[in-house]
Amino acid sequence: MANETERPLSKLRPGDAVQATITGHQPWGLMARLEEYEPVGASLDIIRRGSEPGVQHLVQELPPVGATVDLVIGRVRFYDHEPWMWVDLTAPPPAVD
Repeated sequence: MANETERPLSKLRPGDAVQATITGHQPWGLMARLEEYEPVGASLDIIRRGSEPGVQHLVQELPPVGATVDLVIGRVRFYDHEPWMWVDLTAPPPAVD
């Protein structure tokens, strides 16, 4: 049963800004937990998305495990067996001063 303060995963849409806590580093990228949403597998593939401006910044300053960062929903993938799904994350472009 989901916590009442958590939003359902059905509300996730590509382009939505989210806060995510980094849960692990992998050779290909980062694993994360989305804040304010039901638990779901979420990751940022820094090899595949490394040319994106916001991701380039993350690659240069890899956030430590436990850090909470602002990310963007890139894609939500549902698998054959519910409730399995995966959220592909990306980063917002860096702010222009």
